[in-house]
Amino acid sequence: MKMVKTLLLGSAAGLVAIAGAQAADLPVKAKPVEYVKVCSLYGAGFYYIPGTDTCVKIGGYVRGQYYYGNGANVSSGAIFGAAAGEQSRRNPDDATLRTRAVMTMDTRTQTEWGTLRTYYLLGFTDDNGSTSLYATRGFIQFAGFTFGKAQSFYDLFSNPAVSYFGFASSDTGDAGTNLAAYTAQLGNGVSATISAETPRRAGIFATSLVSTAVVTTTNGLLLGQNLNNDYGNVRWPDVVANIRVDQAWGSFQVMGAIHDASGAYNYTAGNITTPLTTAGEADDKLGFAVGVGARVKTDFISRGDSFQFQVNYTEGATRYAVTTQPGAGSPLRISGDSIGAGFFTDGIVSVTGAVDLVKVLGINASYEHVWTPALKTSVYGAYIDVRYSDGAAASICNFMTTAASGVRLASAVGCDPDYSFWQLGSRTQWNIRPDFYMGVDVLYTHLNTAFEGANVAAINNVGAQNLVGRTGTGVFGDQDALAVTFRVHRDIVP
Repeated sequence: MKMVKTLLLGSAAGLVAIAGAQAADLPVKAKPVEYVKVCSLYGAGFYYIPGTDTCVKIGGYVRGQYYYGNGANVSSGAIFGAAAGEQSRRNPDDATLRTRAVMTMDTRTQTEWGTLRTYYLLGFTDDNGSTSLYATRGFIQFAGFTFGKAQSFYDLFSNPAVSYFGFASSDTGDAGTNLAAYTAQLGNGVSATISAETPRRAGIFATSLVSTAVVTTTNGLLLGQNLNNDYGNVRWPDVVANIRVDQAWGSFQVMGAIHDASGAYNYTAGNITTPLTTAGEADDKLGFAVGVGARVKTDFISRGDSFQFQVNYTEGATRYAVTTQPGAGSPLRISGDSIGAGFFTDGIVSVTGAVDLVKVLGINASYEHVWTPALKTSVYGAYIDVRYSDGAAASICNFMTTAASGVRLASAVGCDPDYSFWQLGSRTQWNIRPDFYMGVDVLYTHLNTAFEGANVAAINNVGAQNLVGRTGTGVFGDQDALAVTFRVHRDIVP
C-alpha cells in the first residue's frame, strides 16, 4: 500500500513539472489591436483616427468631360474670356477634352464649443494636354467661425447643382475665396453671417490713357494692357453679410457686400505700371452689391423636384453679379466681320479723376425635375445687364475713337457701351449608382453687344488672344453661341 502511494505522488509531481515546462514555452499575450472604428456622428464615410477622438473622411472624385463650342477656357461659358468659341476659320478653338481628379479630407472633433472641423481639397485638371494643379478649399470651422478658403457667404444660387458649365452667376462654389467669417445661429433655422473676403475685382479703367489697347484679355486684363496693377493691390477686403433661413422646405437668403472701387493709379501721367504717386490719383469710391435668393423643394409639384433663384444688383461691384470668369476682362467674340463686345469693369475714371461706378443687374433661376430615382433633368438660365452713366459712356466713346491699338471705332456715332446677355441651358443626368453618373449639358448664349451697329475703323493685332489672326475693319453686332458637354463622374467616397 505504501508503495502504491509513493508511485501516485511521484506521477503527480512529474505531471506538474511537465505542465510548468509547457507553460514556460507559451508566447507572451499580445496587446489588444486598435481597430479602425466607424464614426457615425457625421454621416457615411467617417472613421475614428486610431488613438484619437477625431473623425476623418477621405474622399474625392475622378471625372472625364468633353466640350464642343466652348472655347479654350472651358470654365468661361460660350463667349467669355480669351478665345471663346470659334472666332474665325483662321483660329478655331471648339473642342476641349478634360480630365479632372480631386482628393478631399474632412476632419471633425467634438469640443465644449461644438464641432471643430478642418477641410481641404486638392486636384489636377488636364485640358487638351495642358495640366494644372490647384487647391480650391482649405478652411477651419469652430464655434461659428470660418477661416480659410471656402465658398463666399454672399452665395446662394448653385451652378454645379444644375449644370456642368460655369455659366454667369455670383456663385464662387468651385473656385472658392479667402475669408474670415462669423455665423450666429438665431434659432428655428435662422442665421446671420458677417464675413471679410478677398475682393471680387473687375478693374477700374482710366479713359485718359489713350496709348493702351482697347481690347485685350491676356492675363485677365481689361480694356488696357496694364490694368492689373489697378486691382492687384488689396487695400481692404470686401465686407459681406447675410441673413439666412434653412428649414425643411428649403432655404432663403438676403445678402449684401461693400467693395472698394477706388482708382489706384496716376491717371494724369498715364502711369499704371508703377505704384501710385500722390499727383493725379483717382478718387476713392465705394461700391456695393445687394441680393436675394431662395432654394425651394417642390415636392408638391413632383417628388424630388426643386427650384432656385437669385437676383443681384451691383454698383461698382460687377463680380457679385458675374463672378464665374474672374480672370476675363471682356466677353468678346468675332464672327466673320461682326464683333460682339461688353466690358466687365467696376468703374470708369474720367480725365478729372472722378470714378463713375458701373451698374449691373444679374438674375439666375433653375428648375430640376426628377423623372426616376436614377434620372433627372434641369433647366437653368441667366440674365446680365450692364449700364454706364452718361459721363462714363462719353469717356469710353472718346477713348474708343482715339485708341492706338486693339479695336478702334470709326467715329463716336452709335457708340454705346451698355450691353446685356442671356443664357439658357439644360442638363440631363443618369445616376447609374449613388457614386457614379453620366450626363449631357447644352448651353445657349446670346449677347446684345455694346456699340451695336458702330463701324470699326481698325482691328490691330496687338497679341491679345481674342484678336490673333484678325486685322482690318468690321461692325459691332449681336452674337449667338451654342456649347455642349458630356461628363462621366465617379466619386471615391459618396
